[in-house]
Amino acid sequence: MKVYDTPSIRNVAVVGHGGCGKTSLVSAMLFDMGAVNRLGRVDDGTTVTDFDPDEVERRISLQAALAWGEWRKTKIN
Repeated sequence: MKVYDTPSIRNVAVVGHGGCGKTSLVSAMLFDMGAVNRLGRVDDGTTVTDFDPDEVERRISLQAALAWGEWRKTKIN
């Protein structure tokens, strides 16, 4: 795994009301960063952060999830 200097790390929390698009936003960010090779969709059950069978079936996030990627030589957690 690549080692990043402290100034090159950003920790981000995505928060909001239920159904406002947090999971879709994170999926788009991961896709744009190149961390995943496809854009996940909640309706299709293909998002990276909703992996529990109950989350996929109900199409909602039931627990917090962690994800990371690199953008312009900066690690985004």
